[in-house]
Amino acid sequence: MSNVTLLVTFASLFDFMKADAKFSTAIHICLYLQYRGEKLLSSQEMAASVGTNPVVIRRVLAELRKKNIVGSVAGNQGGFYLTRPVGKINLWDIYQAVNDRELFQRPKVNEECPVSSNLGQLVKLPFQAAENAMQPGLEKITVSDLYGQLEDLLKTSPKFC
Repeated sequence: MSNVTLLVTFASLFDFMKADAKFSTAIHICLYLQYRGEKLLSSQEMAASVGTNPVVIRRVLAELRKKNIVGSVAGNQGGFYLTRPVGKINLWDIYQAVNDRELFQRPKVNEECPVSSNLGQLVKLPFQAAENAMQPGLEKITVSDLYGQLEDLLKTSPKFC
């Protein structure tokens, strides 16, 4: 299976499951930092690109910084940058950095119902297995892979942030 096929498969999976938007935002941030080059970027500029509030961007950046995906320089001339080449940052790295909850929501429990009261225990292992199954696919796709696809898309349909 090609990286493009994997990307489409995972994009469909995340759309289907209504996955947390932080993962997509974190990928956007990494791609945008690469797109803008060696320049230090402010959270305001990235927020404009994503179409959200700078506070949202700073929260995601803090999580990416904890996993050494981005770094920052303080001050008026400061900003954020990627700490390693985009070929060394894969989607699993990003997912792990911003994942702060289980992929699948635990079922609400009705103690009166024998199905409901046991469902959490029944689905725990399958839910963990599904999340673990994502890892090999996400590890194969780097920010560099996505950036190459972005460059190809921009050649045929240039859009600017």
